[in-house]
This record gives sequence, structure tokens and C-alpha cells, in this order.
Amino acid sequence: MDPTTAPRRPMALLLDDDGATSASYVRRLQHEGYQVTKTSDPAAALNLAQRSAPAIIFIKMGLSGSGSTAFLQALRANDHTRHIPVALLTSYYNRSLERTGLTRIAI
Repeated sequence: MDPTTAPRRPMALLLDDDGATSASYVRRLQHEGYQVTKTSDPAAALNLAQRSAPAIIFIKMGLSGSGSTAFLQALRANDHTRHIPVALLTSYYNRSLERTGLTRIAI
């Protein structure tokens, strides 16, 4: 296939500070058809989101979730990034996350 006519893969931003899980998430997202940019720093993730406008942001959120919650608030407060869909990668859910505009979906 000619690279100039190949369909572009949607860009996904992965925010994960756990090196043990991030490689696995990157592989899975690439398998799902995403071009993945990974960072472990919320400030860097916000900067990347503002510059590159990813199709979606995946956040690995741990038990405390403090850095990720602040990131989500900053993301939603910015006119250039508030529209970007966010998916949480977590086994823990805290009702306080609903204040950031998230809802829980049981699967």
C-alpha cells in the first residue's frame, strides 16, 4: 500500500506512571489500531493534548488518583482540550470522580 494513501491511525495519548503496565497498554492500543503516545507526567500529558489533539486519552488511574484527577480538571478547563474523550484504565472507582464529569459504566 502506498504510504501516502494509507489510512491514518487515530492518535491516542496514554497517561500511565506504572512502567509494568504501560507497555502492555501500548501494545493493546496499537493492536486496536491506535498510534500511541505515552507519558507518565500529567503536565506533559496536558501539553501533548494541547499540541496534538489526540482522538482519545487513556489514563491509568491508581488508588489515590490525585494526579489524574488534577489532570482531568485541567483538561476540561481548557477550551482546546475539553472535547477530547477520556477513558480510565482502573479497577478502582471513587464517586468524587463524578465531579470531573465522569460517570461509571458497569461492564
